[in-house]
Amino acid sequence: MEHTLFKIIDICQAHKLEMTFIHELHQSGLIEIIVQEEQDYVDEEHLPLIEKFSNWHNDLELNIQGIEVVSRLLERIEQLQQEIRLLKTL
Repeated sequence: MEHTLFKIIDICQAHKLEMTFIHELHQSGLIEIIVQEEQDYVDEEHLPLIEKFSNWHNDLELNIQGIEVVSRLLERIEQLQQEIRLLKTL
């Protein structure tokens, strides 16, 4: 299944973000950047993440390291909740 790609520059303009913010998210492993024809793109599945991380950055004043920690903790909580649901069905 093919996904739509969005130019990072367009995302930054639409959401009033700095390009460095997107690149820092990529460097920390939170999103993936796709380079085609010397242009940086993000897959459509990462748009909700970028919006969420941007809100955390602006509203909660989290830096990239804080965003990374919170994101990893929430992922772990979700995994544990799935395990609990599975164990309850046994």
